[in-house]
Amino acid sequence: MKKKVLIAVLKLLIVAALFGVIFYAIDWQDSYSRISPEGETVERIGGQIVGPWDQDTVRFRADGASTVNTLQRTTSSAGESLLISPGFLTYLKNLDLALFALGAALFFIFVVIINSRWWYLLRANGLGVRFLEAQRFGWIGLFFSNVLPGATGGDVVKAVYIVRRCSGDKVRAVVSIVVDRIMGVLSLLFVGSLASLLAMERFPMFASTVWLIGAGTLVFCFLLISPGLRRLLCFDALVARLPGRIGNIIAELDRAVLHYRGHLAGIGGWILASPLIYTLFVGSLFCMDRALGVGVSLADYFFIVPVAAVIQGIPIAPAGWGIGEAAYGALIGKFGAATLPGVPGAEQLMRTRGVALSVLHRTHVAAWSLLGGLFVLIDRQAHPEDGPLTRGPGAH
Repeated sequence: MKKKVLIAVLKLLIVAALFGVIFYAIDWQDSYSRISPEGETVERIGGQIVGPWDQDTVRFRADGASTVNTLQRTTSSAGESLLISPGFLTYLKNLDLALFALGAALFFIFVVIINSRWWYLLRANGLGVRFLEAQRFGWIGLFFSNVLPGATGGDVVKAVYIVRRCSGDKVRAVVSIVVDRIMGVLSLLFVGSLASLLAMERFPMFASTVWLIGAGTLVFCFLLISPGLRRLLCFDALVARLPGRIGNIIAELDRAVLHYRGHLAGIGGWILASPLIYTLFVGSLFCMDRALGVGVSLADYFFIVPVAAVIQGIPIAPAGWGIGEAAYGALIGKFGAATLPGVPGAEQLMRTRGVALSVLHRTHVAAWSLLGGLFVLIDRQAHPEDGPLTRGPGAH
C-alpha cells in the first residue's frame, strides 16, 4: 500500500514539475516589440490586446495606461517592424468557433473508426461482439482515460467490460485490446515515419529517432507472430521454464496472440490505411491550429501529431497531462520557429501557441469523452448488480 502511495505521489510531483517548466516557458502576458532593421528588439511593451490579435490593425492597452492604442503592423519609415506577441489566454479568447467545430467533428469520426478497428479484432478472434457494443465500450474507455484518469486507465476499464461481455473467453477478449494498442502505435509510427521524410533535412535527429523506434516496434511484433524468429530466440522454451502459474498465463496469452496470424492481411490493411485514418486526427489538430492562429503547416502536423501522441501515451501523468503539453510545445516551437525566420524569440512564441493548442484539443477530447460517461450510466441501469465495474478507474 505504501509503495502505491509513493508511486502516486512521485507521479504527481513529476506532473507538477512538468507543468511548472511548461508554464514558466510560455508567455502569459500580451506584448508588442519594435524590431530594428537588423532584427534586434528596440523596445518591448507589455499590456493587453483588446479584440483580435491577428489583424493588420491591433488594439492594445499598455500596462498602467487608461487608453487603448491602435497598432499597425506596417514597417515604419525608419525600417522598424512591429511584432505582436499574444499571451496564452489571448489565443484562447480569439478562438474561431467554426474551425474549432470542424476539428471536433473530425476527431469524433476518427474515434468511431478506431473503435471499429477494435471491433474487427474482436470479430477476428471469434468473440461475436456487435459493432455498437464495441463502440460503447470504446467510448467508455475514452471516458476513463480522459475524464476520470487514475491508476487503472481506459484500456483496463475496457477490458473489464469486454471480459464481462465475453465471459466464456476472457483471455482472447483482453488480448484484443493489447493487439489494438500495438496496432495503434504501429499506425502512428508508420504515419510519423512517412512524414519524417519531409522533415529529414530540417530536423534529422527527430526524423531518425522516429525511424529507429518504428524499427524496434516492428521487431517486437515479428517476435510475437514469426515462428522462425521465435525458434531463433528460443521463446517457447523460455516460456516452458517459467513457474507453473505464470507460465500457463503467458502461454494462454501467447496462443490468443498467435490466433491473429490467420488475419495478418486484415491487420496489415488497417495499418496501411492508417495514413488515411490518422488524417482525421491530424486534420482535427490542424483545424484547431487555424482556429487559434498557430500557423504550422499541415505537412508538419503529420510528423508532430504521431510523435506527440506516442510521447503523451507514456504512463506517467494522468491522461498524459503535462507530457502532452511539453511535447506539443517543444515540437511546435521547433517546427513553427522555422516558419518565422528573423523573428526574435520565434521559438518561444510558437511554444506558447503549441501549449495553447494542446490544452484546447485535450479539453475538447475530454468533452467528447463524456459520451462514454453517459454509456456508463446506461450500463449501470442495465446491470445494477455489477456496480463495482463503474465506480471509477481505481475500482478493483
